[in-house]
Amino acid sequence: MKNHSLNGSDWTLTGWYRNQWKFTVSMELGTAFPPAVGPLPAAVPGAVQADLLRAGRISDPNIGLRSLESEWVGNREWAFEKTFELPDGWVESRCELVFEGLDYAGEILLNGTKVASFEGMFTPHIIDVTSCIRTAKDGPNHLYVLFYQTPEVDGQYGYTERIDIVKSRFNYVWDWCPRIVPVGIWKGVGVRTYSQAKIVDFYPRTVPGEDLESGEVDFNLTLDVLYAGNLLAEYEIADASGQCVALERAIVSLNGGINAVGQSIRLDKTELWWPAGLGAPYLYTAKVRLTDESGRVQAEAEKKVGFRRIAMAANDNGPAGALPYTAVVNGRRIFLKGVNWVPISPFYGTIEQRHYEADLSTFKAMNINVLRVWGGAIFEHEAFYDFCDANGLLVWQDFLQSSSGINNCPPSGESFMNRLRQAATHAILEKRAHPSLLLWCGGNELMWEGFVPVDERHANIAMLKRLVNELDSGRPFLPASASGPRFTAEERDFGKGVHHDVHGPWQYLGDTAHYAYFNRDDALFRSETGTPGMASADTLHKWKDEFTVWPPNRNNPYWVHRGAWWIQWDQLGEWFGPWSESRDELEIYAQASRYLQWESLRYAAEAVRRREPAASGFIVWMGNEPFANCANTSLVEYGGMPKPAYYAMKKAFSPRFVSARYDKLSYRAGERFVAELYLHDEQGEALPSGSGAVVSASIYGFGGQLLANRQLEGVVSAGGGVLSIGHIEWQVQADAADGAFLLRVELAVSGQEPLRDDYLFAVAENEGAPPLASLRSLPSAEIAVRQVGDTIEVENVGAVAALGVFLKPKGDTGPIVLDRNYLMLLPGQRESVSGLNRQAALEDLAWEGFNL
Repeated sequence: MKNHSLNGSDWTLTGWYRNQWKFTVSMELGTAFPPAVGPLPAAVPGAVQADLLRAGRISDPNIGLRSLESEWVGNREWAFEKTFELPDGWVESRCELVFEGLDYAGEILLNGTKVASFEGMFTPHIIDVTSCIRTAKDGPNHLYVLFYQTPEVDGQYGYTERIDIVKSRFNYVWDWCPRIVPVGIWKGVGVRTYSQAKIVDFYPRTVPGEDLESGEVDFNLTLDVLYAGNLLAEYEIADASGQCVALERAIVSLNGGINAVGQSIRLDKTELWWPAGLGAPYLYTAKVRLTDESGRVQAEAEKKVGFRRIAMAANDNGPAGALPYTAVVNGRRIFLKGVNWVPISPFYGTIEQRHYEADLSTFKAMNINVLRVWGGAIFEHEAFYDFCDANGLLVWQDFLQSSSGINNCPPSGESFMNRLRQAATHAILEKRAHPSLLLWCGGNELMWEGFVPVDERHANIAMLKRLVNELDSGRPFLPASASGPRFTAEERDFGKGVHHDVHGPWQYLGDTAHYAYFNRDDALFRSETGTPGMASADTLHKWKDEFTVWPPNRNNPYWVHRGAWWIQWDQLGEWFGPWSESRDELEIYAQASRYLQWESLRYAAEAVRRREPAASGFIVWMGNEPFANCANTSLVEYGGMPKPAYYAMKKAFSPRFVSARYDKLSYRAGERFVAELYLHDEQGEALPSGSGAVVSASIYGFGGQLLANRQLEGVVSAGGGVLSIGHIEWQVQADAADGAFLLRVELAVSGQEPLRDDYLFAVAENEGAPPLASLRSLPSAEIAVRQVGDTIEVENVGAVAALGVFLKPKGDTGPIVLDRNYLMLLPGQRESVSGLNRQAALEDLAWEGFNL
């Protein structure tokens, strides 16, 4: 088989009113009248809007409200054209055009002849063009791909059960993305030719031995054969260095049409693939090659594979009938800690491997071990799964269905079910060999009436489960996210065994309510829990256009367009005190929003982790965002810059840390502050008795004075789990705390760097004051920031604590991901931080904080 890529920036784009293009002849012969738009240079893969943006015909949709200005794009029909040449003798018995992804419907012409109509963005379109392809002697080929007007689909508001096509739905408006509906060739395009056989599907299935030391690779091939005959099949396994560790050959007798062939190869010694934090994600390469009797290669393929055994087990002490939510990898139970993943851009066809590497590396550094690919968007490009394979990141893969607010029951109409079956079949066949693939899930927030999650009693979910069992036997399947009796967990129902995998809450619940809720929480798994946090003030100013950033309320069109759900004007006013519409308070408002996201998510995650193994996972809603929102629930801003909450989750997802359980965030003079302390240790053998492990808990006033201290010596391993190790308490003294106090917990182990975490609390001025108002008016701190080799040293050189010190990029130097950030610095304290995505250079940095 030979392949010729047609990807590149040498395409031409034209835009037409509906049916207008039919009144012209092809571009190579000239047109009767000009198109409505273009011709313009175009790149494939990509999107019409990306080409228009490069040509200056539309504005960047992230600027102001300008996404509204490009909504007309979906009301045109668009043609992509390319001329290409093939050498004489290149074409063999059959020649095919291969479109890996077309969004969404239209028709294809080659050399003036219509060769196909197409519909559907999640299945490849393969067209036999043997009769009309040209080689050099006949002249160049002219390819014309016409896209009809964009179909309408309900976005976040509508009726799930009425949806009739399988298409990325977040583009039609979601709370974190305005309406930006791409159209065009979003995956690769090529032409291929072969003489006898092509590989339709290649599935090298790894089967670890019972001892987890040996293993087999079952080579499963589906071939489309033009004519009967014998071929030599070579099956090879190469290790991570590329060295062949096993090779077998066999003659296969093929009939015309579809043939299934296979071979099993046993390895006596294998290296296991492990999730991040538990070991190396070792990868082998499985290769197959088919040659004829002359030695000519007829077909070949290869895939990365890993030896691992994955299962889902029942949660400890879970209610009868609950689905299993505890991941077991290679016999080891693990707590799933991760983020919900959405596309990096609304123009998902423009995303390249480098974009995945940058964004996924950021989350890997946050200590996650799982990504949930959310069901309202896309099956990601293979580069996404390749990165996860190589970095030990498990993938929870939703099928592409989601709630719609008014009605959330999945569709069951015949036409939709056929489209869903087709898209799901292709996804399973494409993704099933990836060692990172943890499970399949029916979709996002699919529910019967009354907000009860659906299960296999629904025909839609039953069909998907049958497909998984047939095509990816043994892979765990969940009917939906959430699943079980309830969609969300309600306080009134704690202790009743009805909270299995739940979603929510998506906000900070309040000074006391948040802690009462999570201290009593009984959910087995949380696949969506979030809290909004503002983008940085710098980011808001960057994108504001002619609009004003202040006030951030529902009367400001800039905020309504860019995250209306997550306007916190009233909530932050309730907790921090009222805000002035006339006086710009953006800097401290942003600090308040970002601090609450930091505190809210950290406490929620730590509280769930304190219930291990009864609770088995926490997945933040959400990790990234495809659009520059003013505020939303993402941990990382559009463009890749982490918010403070990212660093809170980095600690909460650490393999070893100490957490504190408390009852509220704000105290008055005379009240008693009590914090119970827990040691979390995913690898308990690292803390043997006698290791000199000491946990210290200290309470500091805003001026840096030590107010209380507790030393817990001789702490031993948590045994790969959680251990309650004691508590600290203090009677709050307003004059000593002076508006705020810190709880600092530290784990010191002989020969290892101490692990430290800080908790910030407010001291209310009086009974009627907003609980966190004191944090708005703290005296200013003074810090010194200096370069020390490859690191940045931050020192508090003032007389009061510097709270929430956050290092950020200066100007347009690009996002900076640090090993630690959002620092709480006592007077005289200094901390060194290092860049993870690039070297931290002082000249590229600025900083902010609660009281800087």
